[in-house]
Amino acid sequence: MAEHKEYLDMQEEDGVIRVSFHAVGEIAAQAALAVSGVSSLAVTAQSTVKGVLVNLSEIGICSIDVHVLVTVGHVISQVAKDVQTAVKAAVDGTVGIEVASVNVFVAGVATR
Repeated sequence: MAEHKEYLDMQEEDGVIRVSFHAVGEIAAQAALAVSGVSSLAVTAQSTVKGVLVNLSEIGICSIDVHVLVTVGHVISQVAKDVQTAVKAAVDGTVGIEVASVNVFVAGVATR
């Protein structure tokens, strides 16, 4: 049975730095919400934080799933690409880990 991790561990010269999946999820959520055309994050059952699921494979590869509602009048594919770029940059830049993939799920369209 695989061990369930709740932290990303980064080995440094002076010791280990542990960053919670919740913290990574919050960073990803804020980055997604800052994208023009994202109305809100969608509620999902398995989210680390509302609308975001952080995954870490057994070999240390981080992927992030983001569930969004897109505002009417915006091109869904462009908003999704912008979310991918923003989330990857925010997590890479803030946490210092490489994000292998950002998967965007458009759960619906919002009128405002």
